[in-house]
Order: sequence, then structure tokens, then C-alpha cells
Amino acid sequence: MQKIILSTLLLCVLILLDYIYGEQTFTLSNSITEYMQKQFDYGNENGLVESFLLIFYYLGGRQFMGLLFIILWLKSGLKEQILKLITMYSITAFFDHFAKLILIQPRPFYEETDVRLDFCQKGYGDPCDNSLRSIVFYVILSETLLFKKYKVQQNDLGVLSSINQNQKFQYQYKLLSNNDLFTQLYPNSMFSYNQYKFMLATFLFITGISNSYFGLNFLSQIIMGWIIGGYILYIYYFCDFEKYLERLFLQAIHNQQDQINKKLGHVVKIAIQFAFPFFISIILYIFRIYDDELILKQQQWSQLLQSHSKCQNQTYNFNISFEKQEMIGMCVIFLPFYLYLCCYFTPGQYKPELYNHLNLTLKGFVRVLILLGLLLLQMSIHILLRNFVMNKNIDINITYLIIGKLILELQFSLFFITLLPVLYKLCKADIDGDFLRKINQIEMQEMEL
Repeated sequence: MQKIILSTLLLCVLILLDYIYGEQTFTLSNSITEYMQKQFDYGNENGLVESFLLIFYYLGGRQFMGLLFIILWLKSGLKEQILKLITMYSITAFFDHFAKLILIQPRPFYEETDVRLDFCQKGYGDPCDNSLRSIVFYVILSETLLFKKYKVQQNDLGVLSSINQNQKFQYQYKLLSNNDLFTQLYPNSMFSYNQYKFMLATFLFITGISNSYFGLNFLSQIIMGWIIGGYILYIYYFCDFEKYLERLFLQAIHNQQDQINKKLGHVVKIAIQFAFPFFISIILYIFRIYDDELILKQQQWSQLLQSHSKCQNQTYNFNISFEKQEMIGMCVIFLPFYLYLCCYFTPGQYKPELYNHLNLTLKGFVRVLILLGLLLLQMSIHILLRNFVMNKNIDINITYLIIGKLILELQFSLFFITLLPVLYKLCKADIDGDFLRKINQIEMQEMEL
């Protein structure tokens, strides 16, 4: 608890300094961005630097991370690890929107500058989305992949099958350092663990800087994203929050036969934990929407936004206030609760062996088509709802927006925990004589006999 209190106080001090002095760094940040845009081939879509940074920009985007969630969920044998990753991403996204409502800083193209714009984004700029979300997501993801935390199944022990017998006890009780574990898993690797960490840090640095190059964020906003992301990772790894999440989901998965009153007791307790920060965000939202000075600033930003050619087709986005956008985004804090709920109340659905399947079969092909259809349906619903909400001719009460967003989060949870296992159950067995099925030599001999 002492670690959490001290780290939180330090973060609050840094946020306060950014709130007071952040705007004084905007001029320097714009100068650096203008210099980068002049030195490199900005605006040249075929340019090497432009294409290079564009790739990193999209790798740090939420759409690409969402795609990775689906792939990891389908391929992972240890679902608890992926549930922890999704939970930490949701908490990070909540912190992102919450900090934006506190700092209320503009993006570079909301003011008169010589910074050229390649994309158009709405909302407050501090902290930077890409720098904050990517540092948490990719650090946990790299640990998951590097240390084989996704491969533990009955027929594949993952890490335990790759380390020495005398060090399994140390690993199970968290006494084996990551450096030693890496050496055990990859004894012949040409890179050391520190070199891998350096490559990851370089990747995260370029991902954040790309937002400055494209004129979407000031450098101070990118740095603040890294700071908040570092704080979240510190809580996760060094304050036992990782162990707490693991116990939480394991309890939901393996205690599905509990009595209903016991289940309701656990659910209410978890619901309060997730509802409390959301309640605080509602208070902050109410405080911001009645800030006359802030409303005047947003009107000025809207006028400058319309002068950018990249934003002329997106000016309708200013119909919905920045505060509404951030408030809707903070609903993602309930996604881990929904996942916990689905795991707890769907007995028999959560079984890793349900995900062991072949894709190069007729049923496998049909399964992939159905899966893609469900994913496209999920994305279409999100896009249609967003366009409906952003329609300049419609003014929707924030209460209805929050309810709609919560329903979407529940739908996503049901899709992950319930629909995918059901789909895999229906398409589990392969069809004899399947034209896509690869017949091995033993089966060929049996057919000849």
C-alpha cells in the first residue's frame, strides 16, 4: 500500500506541474515539430521517413491493438493472461480519458501555428493516446510472448517445459528474475534480455514521436503519456496488481458452480471497485461542462479547426463536446467487470481445449468466415453508433450515450467469453473426406487396408 500511495502522489505532482506549466512548452514543441517536418519528407506519401513513422503511428493505434486482442484470444491456451492484458488496456484507456478531463490541453492544430497536419483528431490532447496506451499494452504483450505466458495447456507446459528442473520452484514462486528466465528459455539467442528491452523502448519512443511529427500532440503530452503509462505498469508489476487480477479471473473461471448468493456477493464487491472511479469521473465531467472559460476556448478551437483542409469533412465532430467524448470513453472501465461476469456465469464455456482446432478444413474455413462476419458486425455497430452520436443535427443526452456504450462493452464481453466458445463447439469436429483436410500417412495406410 505504501508503494501505491507514494507513486500516486508523485504522479499527482507531475500532473499538477503539467497543468500549470504545460502550455509554456508548446512553443518549443512546435519548433521541434516544424524542424522535423522540414528536414524529412513530410507530405510525401512515398517518402521513407513518412512511411516509416506512419507504420509506427498505426501500430500504436487502438484499432491495431483490438485486432491483436482477437488473435491472442484465439491462439492463447492461457486465457487468464489475455484477460489481464485486456483489463490493463481498459484501465489505461480510462486513465487516458480521465487525465484529459483534468489537464484540458489542446492539440497543436487547435491553435495558430505553422505545424502542418496530416490527420484530424478531436478531443483534448494531453496525454497522448498512442504513447500512453502503447507503452502499457506492448510491455505486457512483449512479456506475454517472450516468456510464453500464453502457451500453458495440458499438452504444452510452456515455460515449465523449457526451464531447468531445479529452477521450476523458483519460477512458480516468482523468485526467478526475468533476466534469468530469459536465459533459461533462450540459451542460444543472439540477443540478451537487456537488448530486447532496448528494442522495445526504441519502438515505444518512435510510436510516441510519430504523433508529434504528424502534428497531433505536443511533446509534453507525449511525455505525460509515457509517465502515466509507467505509473500503471509500476502498479501492475510492483504493487501486486497482476496477482490480484490473476486471482480474480481464476476465481471466476474455476468457481462457476458457486451458490448464487455467493456469486452475487462477489459481483457486487467487484462492481463497487470499478464503479467508484467512474463515479469520480462523472463529478469531474459535471465540473467541466459548466466551465464558461473552457467553453469559450472550445469555440475558438472549433474555428481554427475549420481552417485545416484535413478537418473540413470532420467539423461535425465538434457538435459533441470534448467532455462528452471523454466521458463516453471512460465507460471502458467496465469492460473488465463484464469479462469477469461472463466468466463467472457461463459454466462450461471457458475451456481452453475448445480453442484447439484446425483451420485448413471445411469446417475450419466456415468457422473463419463466421468469425470474420461477427467481427465485421461488431465494428459496423461501433461505426454506426459513432456516426449517429456525432451527427450535427442530433443532440443526445449524456445518460443515453453512457448506457449505449455500456451495452456495447457488454456485447464485446459476451462475444469473447460466450459466442466464440459456442462457435468453436459447433465447428469442432472435422468432416471425413474434407477436401481441405491434409491426410497423414497413417490414415492413408488405414484407408488402403
